[in-house]
Amino acid sequence: MKPSLSPCLVLAVLSLLGDVAFAQSAATSSVASLQTMYEDKVKLDILRPHELAVADLNTKFAAALDRAQETAQKSGNLDEAVAIKKEKEAVLAGGYSPSAAEDPKTPASIKTLRTTYRNTVAKLELERDKRWQPLKEALARSLNGVIDTLTKSGKLDEAILAKKLREELLAAKTGPKANGVANSPALSADGKTFVNTLGMKFVPVPGTTILMCIHETRRQDYAAYAQAVPTIDSSWKNQEHEGIPCGHEDAHPVVGVSWDDAQGFCEWLSKTEGKTYRLPTDREWSIAVGIGRAEKWTKEATPEMLNDKLADEFPWGDDFPPKTKDQPGNYADSAWKEKFPTEPFLEGLTDGFATTAPVMSFKPSKTGIFDMGGNVWEWIDDWWNEEKSQRTLRGGAWSYNERTSLLSTHRSRRKSSDRLNAIGFRCVVAIGP
Repeated sequence: MKPSLSPCLVLAVLSLLGDVAFAQSAATSSVASLQTMYEDKVKLDILRPHELAVADLNTKFAAALDRAQETAQKSGNLDEAVAIKKEKEAVLAGGYSPSAAEDPKTPASIKTLRTTYRNTVAKLELERDKRWQPLKEALARSLNGVIDTLTKSGKLDEAILAKKLREELLAAKTGPKANGVANSPALSADGKTFVNTLGMKFVPVPGTTILMCIHETRRQDYAAYAQAVPTIDSSWKNQEHEGIPCGHEDAHPVVGVSWDDAQGFCEWLSKTEGKTYRLPTDREWSIAVGIGRAEKWTKEATPEMLNDKLADEFPWGDDFPPKTKDQPGNYADSAWKEKFPTEPFLEGLTDGFATTAPVMSFKPSKTGIFDMGGNVWEWIDDWWNEEKSQRTLRGGAWSYNERTSLLSTHRSRRKSSDRLNAIGFRCVVAIGP
């Protein structure tokens, strides 16, 4: 647990942010809450104006595309009209960001409009950074004085925390992004990762506005929750399969937890740290495992509709059984067969674990995320289908060997109250709207 900052540090920074009365009532706040207050100021005074400006630009850009499409139609140019129509759809879908590297086949009218769009966005980002820079510099100056005061008074731990915050702040060269405070030290030391008070490490998932935990939630993480909230269900403490323990050591994933239990953990951690922890959505999980672009997502799509649609995509590649020399994950293989000789198993592999394995025991994905296949099923935020009677699970588990169950696109489902020895969960941190 990080030591808390002294009242003088909190007062100095909060006074800078323009709310002295509140600062006085929050004199015992931790560094996490201090960072959260800084984020709030950035979101209100810097991000929000920028987002509104970009939204206005997109509206005007869509109107310009409408006019260009009408011109192409009147000229009888079908290919150009269709291309412009698709461009407008991309703008309206959100997250539009045209690349500077143009396809030679792109119509000249679109190229011209894209150039204007990129130039305008660049100007808006420059204005955003100009608004952010004084806030950053003023906070850094205030922290510098506080560091000196804390050091002279012998409060070295607090001084170190204040210094780290100042260094992270000054290291950020550009302003916060419109989909989150991307350069805020509240997110990470390097702007890319984040380690919370439980030692859970989170990394960005490109194409989303989340940081995903690189490992499944461990027994030790859940134990901290149970200690803080002793009234929660205790099924997780003693899980086994035919006498063999499951999730029994601190570094193993916690199992025997329901969807409701996982939600409770996320809510507790959110309140404790002042961030938004939650379960990943089905689409976020697909993007993280590497099949986000391949799946046919629509507004009406449910996990049930997308289940098993990609027949040759696995967390380790496209071959089955896996041919990789690296053990791809914790599945029902020869180690499982030794303990449960009557059960089917995945031949040619041995992970050394009959049930759960310590998290991060096997090779990570390209994004640095471990155990996206095997070890334990992971609860997902989404309902299974429109009936809303079951929640979704992803990733397979230590007790599975069937080809279909190991597909990246495979889903399972259970009631939100179910607790099983092969089901755990993984957290994400929301960093954008």
